[in-house]
Amino acid sequence: MDFQSLIENRKKILKPTTTVVTNTSGEKYEISDGVVRNLGIKVTPFVVDNKPNLKIDLIIPGLFISSQDPVYNLDILESHGIKNILSLGINPEVKFPDINYYYVDILDLPEFDLFKVLNECIKIIHENISENILVHCNAGVSRSPTIVLGYLMACKKLSYTQAYDFVKNIRYIRPNDGFVNKLKNIKPKDLPQLN
Repeated sequence: MDFQSLIENRKKILKPTTTVVTNTSGEKYEISDGVVRNLGIKVTPFVVDNKPNLKIDLIIPGLFISSQDPVYNLDILESHGIKNILSLGINPEVKFPDINYYYVDILDLPEFDLFKVLNECIKIIHENISENILVHCNAGVSRSPTIVLGYLMACKKLSYTQAYDFVKNIRYIRPNDGFVNKLKNIKPKDLPQLN
């Protein structure tokens, strides 16, 4: 059976649903069985955040965390002595010549296979922490904290709760539920042994 046939067969067993969508003008629409119906309701449209979050937080000596915004500001990076950047799911379009860049593709989805990339990220951090490494994702709330928590668990031998509480006292974080469950259930032997 080809892929398209599989999709069509799966569609046949899905429960019918109704979705309400708000467009950028604030108009609400209902979509049901492929039919779009304007609900005649207008609400405040979503707000595009045009104000960058330029805050970089020091977690432990040499290890920093942020959103993607500081990555584009050389003055801020230099003020923190950042020589290495680990980008998670967001590959910066602008790269400065005196900074080493690492990119790891991570989707901020509970079902994403975190173990596929966690040890690679931990090793990148450990190899570069002596020269200051900034770990960032889009907002610096889920993916980058997840990797930093994994690093603290491997390097400092902390439990998930200890690592979470430590980072939470420094920065607002909210790893997605799938990442949290994976980190809570990881065995120390599955993390890299760091010297």
